[in-house]
Amino acid sequence: MFIAGAMGELLREYFFRHLPLYLALILLFMTGLGFGAMATQKLSPVQRDDLANYIAGVYRSLGDDYGQVSPRGEVFHQSVMDNVVKTMGLIFLLGLTVIGAPLILPIIFVRGFVLGFTIGFLLQEAMVQGLFLSTTCILPHNLLVVPAILIGAGGALSFAATALKTLLGFSKEGIYGQFASTTFLTFCSGVLLVLAALVETYLTPILAHLGSGFLT
Repeated sequence: MFIAGAMGELLREYFFRHLPLYLALILLFMTGLGFGAMATQKLSPVQRDDLANYIAGVYRSLGDDYGQVSPRGEVFHQSVMDNVVKTMGLIFLLGLTVIGAPLILPIIFVRGFVLGFTIGFLLQEAMVQGLFLSTTCILPHNLLVVPAILIGAGGALSFAATALKTLLGFSKEGIYGQFASTTFLTFCSGVLLVLAALVETYLTPILAHLGSGFLT
């Protein structure tokens, strides 16, 4: 209990110290979310019909396969690869390189853009049905994915900033402590992303099966 309490206190101090950075990342993500939602209005009728048919097919497929083991394993593996290995791993490495840290910002924006586009398209095309699908099949795992990526991105950017100031002689603060904090935050982000993959694998297909008849 003492160790857990001390760890919680350290995390609170860390996030409070880096609050402006995390607020900026949240604002960047929300900006991407807004641009993604607005981008749905630029689709041509043919693109809109094709995308609607594709999404309907995906959800019908999820609903049809919700009781099968093999598709679930594939979904879990793909989710872990996309979010933990490709996204979080890339963010961590970009932070360590220092010079590549600015590329973390476009990643956050694009993640917001994709989510905003998906939800915006569903809401425009299906209204109530789209809201149902968004809240049951898209939001549950993203409630874990989004905080995980923001936490990891903040840690990577913080390390890059500390390392840069140290290298330029503007700060005598050691980077080893910051590296340990960044590694720990990346680990926590990875755990959240694995939990999100489990939600997407085992909960989303059930909800998609229940709502597969709403999107036509």
